[in-house]
Amino acid sequence: MFRKSMLTGKPQACTENAAVPTREATAPGAVPDQLSRSLKTQGDAMVQYGARLLVLREFLAALCAGMPADRRDSVESAFRKRVDDLLCLTDDRQLPETFHTTLLAEINYYLGELKRR
Repeated sequence: MFRKSMLTGKPQACTENAAVPTREATAPGAVPDQLSRSLKTQGDAMVQYGARLLVLREFLAALCAGMPADRRDSVESAFRKRVDDLLCLTDDRQLPETFHTTLLAEINYYLGELKRR
């Protein structure tokens, strides 16, 4: 039996022992190491994603503040059009309420930044 390696993409021979995952003895209620590592990796990724979003948010707010008033009006109009298209797309999908709440909060934040003179 052969399988592709995730790192190299090259076929590798599988042995019977490799196909059967081993279970380590753990105390009842303990989180297995692999799950723990996975949760930590996902948690780290979310923190990094959040930091990137905060920096992007501040960058866009600074851009809005530096724009002339007539340019802000044109950007606001284009932004509202794009937001309407986005909201139409999200209405067709079942997404958590927190997604919609956060989306609307962000939209309102940027509209507010565009209105600030």
